[in-house]
Amino acid sequence: MDTILTILKEMRAVCTHVDKNEYDSFVALLKSDARFFFTGEGRSGLVAKAIAMRLMHSGKTVYVLGETTTPAIQENDILIVLSGSAKTGQTISFSENAFKAGAKVFLITTDKEAIHQPCFTGGMQIPAATKYRLSGEPDTIQPLGNQFDQAAHLILDAAIIDSLSERNSNEEMVKKHTNLE
Repeated sequence: MDTILTILKEMRAVCTHVDKNEYDSFVALLKSDARFFFTGEGRSGLVAKAIAMRLMHSGKTVYVLGETTTPAIQENDILIVLSGSAKTGQTISFSENAFKAGAKVFLITTDKEAIHQPCFTGGMQIPAATKYRLSGEPDTIQPLGNQFDQAAHLILDAAIIDSLSERNSNEEMVKKHTNLE
């Protein structure tokens, strides 16, 4: 149980240090009437899929890069990129190509400076530890990028909740949930 309590303390510290303006800009982006695309590698990619699913439940048109049914990204679409380091080759390539196609590209990362790369039209820094344990990153008992991935899931789920209108009641979201069980 001590491990769980320590992780919860870490999550509280990380999540409460997210910049309010960056968070609010992400919430505003989620309110857009646009198609949303998600990408990330490894566990960050799994978090991206979980967030994409929840956004779909809220009534948005959502795709995950790499799936066989994902269409071409176009002007005015939105690509949300999860990358703790903001250095993953394939993720950066996707971001650059989406930007060239006219899409908005929003980066979720630990690297504040990466948000200012030309291919990103916005971003949010999550001040969490990465697998690289760079100076300035918070301490963690967790391995690799766990702290970033967990915080990203909590923060992005909260942003979806904050983006919902009254029409997105739990009952409405349940209607979009899988029914093939």
